[in-house]
Amino acid sequence: QRQMCIRDRLEFDYFDENGSGLGPTLEFYSLSADALKGLSFLWRPMENGTLFPAPVDPENPSPDPKVFLMFKLAGWLCARAITDKRLMDLPFDGLFWELVLGYSHTLADITRIDKKLGEFILALDQLRVAKTNILKLKELAEEKKKKQVKELAIDGIKVEEIGLSFVLPGYPSIELKKDVLVTIENIEEYIDFVADYILHSTICRQVQAFKEGFEMVLKVEALACFKVDEIENLICGGKEDKWNIPLLSKNVVASQGFGKASPQYMFLLEYLSSLTFPMQRLFLTYATGSPRLPFGGFEKLSPKLTMVKRLTPKGLSPDHFLPSVMTCQNFLKVPEYSSYAVFKEKFDYTLREGQNSFTLS
Repeated sequence: QRQMCIRDRLEFDYFDENGSGLGPTLEFYSLSADALKGLSFLWRPMENGTLFPAPVDPENPSPDPKVFLMFKLAGWLCARAITDKRLMDLPFDGLFWELVLGYSHTLADITRIDKKLGEFILALDQLRVAKTNILKLKELAEEKKKKQVKELAIDGIKVEEIGLSFVLPGYPSIELKKDVLVTIENIEEYIDFVADYILHSTICRQVQAFKEGFEMVLKVEALACFKVDEIENLICGGKEDKWNIPLLSKNVVASQGFGKASPQYMFLLEYLSSLTFPMQRLFLTYATGSPRLPFGGFEKLSPKLTMVKRLTPKGLSPDHFLPSVMTCQNFLKVPEYSSYAVFKEKFDYTLREGQNSFTLS
């Protein structure tokens, strides 16, 4: 069963909806990614918009099993996306992939998760180093050493005056010691506690669950030859980029009633080149089933995005009809609209209303 799971590509379609094959399958991965990203209890807020596990208290004897189940599912989906050459829009932070691959980390890596917290912890670590150096001075009497250690401060503020306690910053329910304040005497313990809890103890079970799900399909070691940004490109597709008419004209095909000289083809190029990044995602989801292009952009999209004429009943104006798509072939079926204004109105409406179903296929 495991060999069959790896060898055979998965395809999906939906009850009571038109469409089967590549388009609905890409839509499944897109919907699954959106559903996972929407589970806020799984994720730590990240300034760069990437995904990183929210901490789970390692001392909690009965954590929510759904957390680990969802990470296992995410791992399985990412591995299936690689083997089936699909796109899975789960932009995990590079640090997460490093943890999956077993890389070692330092105190400075906290800044990659929370810049201000990381800088503060590094400042505390400088106090720790200064304290250690003072205590090593053989020429100073013990009383003078203690006095100099007591005077150590960050921008004139002593550790005791900051009012820190042994809880995980940002997560007051996760604590190492109850009712214990951080002082210059126990600063080493606090730094070690924060570093371990942020980079290991509170996330190791989520990382392990992800690996277990991934390795139901592929060995994690298969990713070792890639850089972390290359792993994201492999799973999520290319980065967002502004589309321009020369790029589009090289990679968008006109066929079956339209040519590159057709006004409607030029309407399409003008429309696509005007889209914001959020609107690009809506268009790609509608036209291809996935919100992102493969790595390499339009040039790597297969099949090519193809514009064909949508025939309308005789005696009725094409301006009364909406476009439709055949996502399995990346076919965009467009009525022969009379003007760019009509083209834009119909496509804007379609992109808003034609998401998450194949009723406009």
